[in-house]
Amino acid sequence: MGAAAAGDFAKARQVLMEADRQRPDYPLPVAMLVKVSLISGDMEAVKESLRMAAQRFPHDGKLHAEFVKDLVRQKRLDLALAEALRCDESGVHDPEAIVTLAALENNAGAFGDAVRRASAIEAQSDLPDAERASGAALAGLAYENLGQMQPAAEHLRRATQLAPAREEPYLALARIYEKQQSPKAAVDILEQARKQIPGSPNVLLALGSSLVSAEQFQAAVRTLAVLIQSVPDQFEAYPKLAEAYRNMGEPVRATEALRRLAQRKPDYPMLHLVIAQSMLDEPSVDYSGVLDELARAERASPADYDIYYLRGKAFLSMDKYQQAIAALRRAIELRPAEAGAYYQLGLAYRRSGQAALAKEQFARVEYLKSQSPAP
Repeated sequence: MGAAAAGDFAKARQVLMEADRQRPDYPLPVAMLVKVSLISGDMEAVKESLRMAAQRFPHDGKLHAEFVKDLVRQKRLDLALAEALRCDESGVHDPEAIVTLAALENNAGAFGDAVRRASAIEAQSDLPDAERASGAALAGLAYENLGQMQPAAEHLRRATQLAPAREEPYLALARIYEKQQSPKAAVDILEQARKQIPGSPNVLLALGSSLVSAEQFQAAVRTLAVLIQSVPDQFEAYPKLAEAYRNMGEPVRATEALRRLAQRKPDYPMLHLVIAQSMLDEPSVDYSGVLDELARAERASPADYDIYYLRGKAFLSMDKYQQAIAALRRAIELRPAEAGAYYQLGLAYRRSGQAALAKEQFARVEYLKSQSPAP
């Protein structure tokens, strides 16, 4: 271990292999070989050491449980799952190891197995509440992955009762309610979470988002403003705050929120496009500023339909019909089945005195609408 600490991994492996040769019945050298190989990033050596442990110590559940922890920390979930299964087959009853195995199975898509193991931990009344809560939460997540939202919600609610200070079950339960188009229920569970875990940025962000979905815009603004003030780098809060302001009929404040995000995170995805869209909603539009934002957006994503669509609308409002026509024709090239660009192009042709071309675009709008499935 001294050699490993000094970065001499080859020597560390050599010494550990000699220790293993001298004491082949002793698992510690093999365990340390796995650790050293993981630290050095030599995955072939890791796999070889794991194979050696599996052949010589197949029933040492604690050894394989230790491998699971090391592998999960290194995000080698495929190898961790194999070691967790070996631990389970050894007959060692370790609730933490069982929950870890269930989590790995859930991650690997074995949702039914994850439900079975996690639910068994949840049902053991002699276990501490914290361990039962882990089982309940994991069972809920696995049921969610199975598309069975009702049992998923039941297990997650149980997790919040067993461990009310954990935020993950509240967030997962709110997500399920949102999927079920029940934003009011999501708001209620997240309000409970805020009481139990005051100041949690994740809870406040989820609550603000659910308040927007529930059309409680003023409450959303208050919640998201508190979050941004306390954690200014919670970047996802700014677009949600802008959305709340926009729905309140305050587009100027929506743009301000987005500009604050630009100051803190200028590379936030498609931010300049969203700012341009917000500016176009303002009562007094700065079209030059809109075009500047769209130019920035184009540099980041030169083939985005919305950039050319909004540019065409801006030019149309500025009575620059030829520029509007060019931008809208480019939008149509990028998304030929989108009726909006044809409609705006029809307006541009009509205002520029090209009635026949305008009529052609409006006819395409009607055709595309007729092809859309009925709601």
